[in-house]
Formats: sequence, structure tokens, C-alpha cells
Amino acid sequence: MSSLRAKASELVERFVGEAIASGLTWDEAVVVFGLAAKASAISAAEAGDGDLAECVAHAHARFQEAFAQEIHVVVADSAMALPDAASGDNALLATARRRQTQKHH
Repeated sequence: MSSLRAKASELVERFVGEAIASGLTWDEAVVVFGLAAKASAISAAEAGDGDLAECVAHAHARFQEAFAQEIHVVVADSAMALPDAASGDNALLATARRRQTQKHH
């Protein structure tokens, strides 16, 4: 596994965990991730890596490239350490619980 892939896997895992713990729906989590990509592009432009339009366009293209990659998601048993206080309308949490329940049937 490449260093980038290993770092990306770790960050994605943490992001999804944080999204679940914060009560975000999957739709909201996707919006937050897109905002983070755009904020990174703005920061890059401010650091002199290009003008704002170029950096935003580059980030958008990279976001699309990443989205096109095949990935595999595994919900581990440790996912059951999910917060009980989470609202019932949290789609990420509900999905994790549903997968855990199905795993034991």
C-alpha cells in the first residue's frame, strides 16, 4: 500500500468516525467533505500555489478523480461502540447499526 493510500485510508476512517459521532447524516458529511476540499484549495491559493480559480478548479478535478476510485467499506465490530445518545435520524449511525445487526443474523 502506498504511503498516500495509507494516509488517505486513516484520514477517511477518522472523518467517517467523526461524522457518525457528531450526528451528521451521510448527506451532511458529504457536504462537509466538499467544503473541506474547497477550503484546502483556498488555503493553497493564499499560500501562493496558484490563483484562486486555478486552485479551486484543481481541487474540484481531484475530488472527482477520488470519487471515481473504487473503494471497499468494512464496518467492524468496534462500530458498536457508537454513542447511544445519537439521534435516530442519523443515517450514518443507522447504517452502521443496521450492518452490525445484519452481521449477527
